[in-house]
Amino acid sequence: MSDPYQPGQPYQEPSPQQPQPGYAEQPSPQQGYPAAQGPYPGQYPQGQYPQAPYPAYPAYAPEPPGKTMGIVGFVLAFVIAPAGIVVSAMALSESKKVGYPNVLGKWGLWLSIAFTALWVLYVLFIVLAVFGGLFASFATTSTIDGYGMSV
Repeated sequence: MSDPYQPGQPYQEPSPQQPQPGYAEQPSPQQGYPAAQGPYPGQYPQGQYPQAPYPAYPAYAPEPPGKTMGIVGFVLAFVIAPAGIVVSAMALSESKKVGYPNVLGKWGLWLSIAFTALWVLYVLFIVLAVFGGLFASFATTSTIDGYGMSV
């Protein structure tokens, strides 16, 4: 076989049996075309379809454990301080397991402890004021003869 593009030789059309160099053989109209690729009716057996590739989405980064509980504990520190202690401690415990620094959980814990201590001191002050006043009123009364006569 000779190259049809050599100088000095007239152009020769390649024979129909030989494909041109560099081109894939094209099907003749008598051969027909191969079956189309894709989900066309009757192409796949009943219930068997090829698996389509999933689209590439960015990876979902889950929220660190204890973050939501830390926020709830921080809010509860101002509303119901003893409950804030419990929730914030649970949030810190969950966050510590994975190494997440839960700042709101720490703030919620410390504020809950401080507000609980202030409430305890306030209640103690009220109780002492009420009972102290009662005891003071009894202490100012004196009896002369032991029968409840006061001077």
